[in-house]
Amino acid sequence: MELNRSTTYTNHLKICRIRPKIVKKVQPEDLYEKIHIMEQQIQQLLKTPTVVNVNNVYQNNINISDIGAFKTLCDKMGINEATDFLCDLAAKPQIMALFEKVYLECDPAQYPIANNNGKDFMYRDAENNIVHDEGGHKITELGERLIKNTFIEAADPLLTRFISQNEGEHDGDDTDYDRFRELQNGACRIKRDRSFVKDLYPKTYNPGHVFFSTT
Repeated sequence: MELNRSTTYTNHLKICRIRPKIVKKVQPEDLYEKIHIMEQQIQQLLKTPTVVNVNNVYQNNINISDIGAFKTLCDKMGINEATDFLCDLAAKPQIMALFEKVYLECDPAQYPIANNNGKDFMYRDAENNIVHDEGGHKITELGERLIKNTFIEAADPLLTRFISQNEGEHDGDDTDYDRFRELQNGACRIKRDRSFVKDLYPKTYNPGHVFFSTT
């Protein structure tokens, strides 16, 4: 079920299977359980090294990983702008839009991924291994997990704030709730994006990249 401001809480409770049960001005026990599950998911994602600086690929050996990139986006854009960007992206998820924002906003010579033949990619994975990805199958699956995990990561603070504001006699901010649902719906909407690798080849084509000069 797609959610918007015209959707009433009553209809939402009757129809949507994945929505936490919320009644305004009532302690939202189901939301507490939901946020606990999401916090566990995020803690699991954070066990993988985080991308810190995409501008120093040679010095820092930037890894291409599938962990949520919300913090990276916040460092680049600011938290409000990053949230707006992801909410817009959630309406029609496109991996390339996120991947480019996280990894490709630097000099092409410093990209942490490259190809020299239009069909295979070279990049460093989360385990610090240099990956020769024939046909781009691995990077396609990684990109799908990246965008899903980023939506989940970005939704967490919105849900946390909504719960905090909804306690006692206070009404939670409907904007926070709406944006949380947009991101959660976006995570559920992820599917195979065949355009991602097709667009990634010309953007990362660089036979002179360090990956090929050292192999």
